Amino acid sequence: MNLSFVYPIYNEIGNLSRLLPETQRIAEGIVSDYEVILVDDGSSDGSASFIDGLAAEHPNVRAFHHPRNRGLGAAVRTGVVNAAKDLVLYMDSDFPVSVEEARAALGQFADDVDMLIGYRLGRAEGPRREIMSWSYNRLIRWSWGLRVRDVNFAFKLARKSLLRRMRLRSEGSFIDAELLLEAHRLGAGIREIGLHYHTRVAGQSTAASAAVVVRIFGEMWSYARRRRVGALGPARLIVNADDFGLCAPVNRGIAEAFDRGIVTSASVLPTGGGLEEALNLAHARPALDLGIHLALTETRPVLGAESILSLVDSSGRFLPGWKALLGRYVRGGIRGEEVEAELRAQIERAQQTGLPYSHLDSHQHLHMLPGILPIVVRLASEYGIGAVRYPLQTRTPTPARGPGPRVYRAAQQSGLRALCRLGRHTMKANGLLAADDFRGFGEAGGWEEVSLVGTLADLDGGITEICCHPGTDDSIDAQLGWGYHWKQELAALTSPGVAAAVAENGITLTTYRDCVSEDF
Repeated sequence: MNLSFVYPIYNEIGNLSRLLPETQRIAEGIVSDYEVILVDDGSSDGSASFIDGLAAEHPNVRAFHHPRNRGLGAAVRTGVVNAAKDLVLYMDSDFPVSVEEARAALGQFADDVDMLIGYRLGRAEGPRREIMSWSYNRLIRWSWGLRVRDVNFAFKLARKSLLRRMRLRSEGSFIDAELLLEAHRLGAGIREIGLHYHTRVAGQSTAASAAVVVRIFGEMWSYARRRRVGALGPARLIVNADDFGLCAPVNRGIAEAFDRGIVTSASVLPTGGGLEEALNLAHARPALDLGIHLALTETRPVLGAESILSLVDSSGRFLPGWKALLGRYVRGGIRGEEVEAELRAQIERAQQTGLPYSHLDSHQHLHMLPGILPIVVRLASEYGIGAVRYPLQTRTPTPARGPGPRVYRAAQQSGLRALCRLGRHTMKANGLLAADDFRGFGEAGGWEEVSLVGTLADLDGGITEICCHPGTDDSIDAQLGWGYHWKQELAALTSPGVAAAVAENGITLTTYRDCVSEDF
């Protein structure tokens, strides 16, 4: 038996001195190879430095840290995703069971068992906790048909192969139920064993606090929704950086976000002033998937102004933004044949260097307008491009930018949502791949680590596209006036915390190129 011991830790300094000796006693003579994974969840009592000391002294001890307190579920998920052995034992760091009973429990694990869980004998926690536990267990049983004695007891031994198949999403104490519900959903063999419960000798439990209970019910509702809509399957994520070719700081930010971060693809802007540099950077990065970022506003067109008069202003440039174009569009002032000619020219400019392109999208999502989407769909088919961005974002954007902008952006999002629903049939009828979910409309130019981590924890199964705008220099916004925080987005996309969240949430990074290949 080789085993990963996983201990979530939050302000447990009084219990940590015995953690490693008792773990060694549990493993002795039973476990041939083991590691101890300690996950500090933002402790403020010295626990973090203590476990770092253990890791420095013992090669089979590894310490992980959350910079802020996220919750029991987040700590367990961090431990599980970093576990390297065939079996994983999650147990509280205050040792709720004796060494002798833990050793006996390990001996109960057999070939026909995928998960071994403990239930408490002699709770010794008082009538209030007993009533709460009884009610919670019955609620889980009635809701999902999971018939176990003690959902929340923190002694769970599972095969790593089973855990890899789960989509664990809970940040709080619902993680205990989620582990069991996912095992039950996957048809795993679950065995229960009675263990005498030992109350903690140090530290303070927050398991029965009002905040914890409220959070459990919130995560329970989220899990029920995901099961109801069939969203517990594998999550595949495309992280696409827009405006590749706009200018040097954007080009270099995108290259860095691909080299060091989670960006998997970029949309080339054929009308950008930095197009040549972007194409050179793309040639040097063949694994970077590419799309074409079609533009009808704010830049200079590829075709001469005299041939596309309905799309340009008096200076020969595109109109200054989506509102100006939309105003002309609703008055019937945009000519479809001119749109098609210009967009065709943009696609051909992007393709002239021989780089492959997997998808089309557009600046300010204007390709979703009813008179423009059929043109884009037709061009995608003609040029052998298998996907078009479908920017239907149903979730509320995570960054907050102040009451005024937030309300304004929400109104814009409602309008785009309506256009997406109108256009879905057009895309599907032409066999184009469209992502199941989209994030980045309300967050455009405002992604930061905390919002990205929150979004990653909220992804459903299927294909999701996250749209982002990394850059190396915020001074470009003085000219553009978009209000974007380019460097902030680059820092978020390349942060270790975001990379860890991808792993913790069982997300596979992918591209439109790979998804189109799989689809066909």
